[in-house]
Amino acid sequence: MGWVEVTGYLERLRDLFYGLAEIRDTIKREHCIGSCGTVRVKIGFPTMFRNGVIMDVTNPEQAGIAEDAGAVGVMVLDKLPYDVRRSGGVARMADVKAIEEVMNSITIPVSAKCRIGHYMEAVILEEIGVDLIDESEVLTPADDQHHINKWIFKVPFVNGARDLPEALRRISEGASMIRTKGEAGTGNVAEAVRHMKALNSDLRTLASRRDDDEFLRDYARSSKVSYELVKLVADLGRLPVINFAAGGIATPADAALMMWLG
Repeated sequence: MGWVEVTGYLERLRDLFYGLAEIRDTIKREHCIGSCGTVRVKIGFPTMFRNGVIMDVTNPEQAGIAEDAGAVGVMVLDKLPYDVRRSGGVARMADVKAIEEVMNSITIPVSAKCRIGHYMEAVILEEIGVDLIDESEVLTPADDQHHINKWIFKVPFVNGARDLPEALRRISEGASMIRTKGEAGTGNVAEAVRHMKALNSDLRTLASRRDDDEFLRDYARSSKVSYELVKLVADLGRLPVINFAAGGIATPADAALMMWLG
């Protein structure tokens, strides 16, 4: 075999390898459900919402008003929380067409809610390209016992919490943002205030006992999370992810109150 023949053989072999690599990438894009995003991106992106307001909307017109008013993002729903409470029945993820219409009409980040434990709703929302997924108790839960494993998604998730142990469990599942649960749709901010104060109280307790290893291990055991996560929170004196307030926040004064509480 001459040098020219060897060179031609190597070129064909190279083309074969490149072709196989392209086929592999195509199969991964078309058939693999879920893909992992980096922790830096999943935590860093929600941090950009700091000191801002995310507005609930149901159509592009409302989304445009929210953007013009200075909202840092919108949350797309089929019905606003007040209407969900009033109508009863089963509340599900917003219609995909409605979400895409909102995404095409504004330039700020678009979020959408999925039901607690409903993995396939989360997959759909990630595939259509929403910027943030809220695994929300406002919708009818699909699983009363378990939340979605959020580590296998590349899109950030937000979860609600009433206190620090619940917040830590959601973070251990992969949540990139925590919010108070409050009482959505009531216009009563009292529950959101209660949840925020309970969370802050637990954070102060952990920070004051950060050198007490036995206490931290007991706290981790009772909260059903890892010791390393509890130790991190105790050392930081805060959650390792951004914390928002939600549930019953109806006026600018309510929003200012929650920001003042932290």
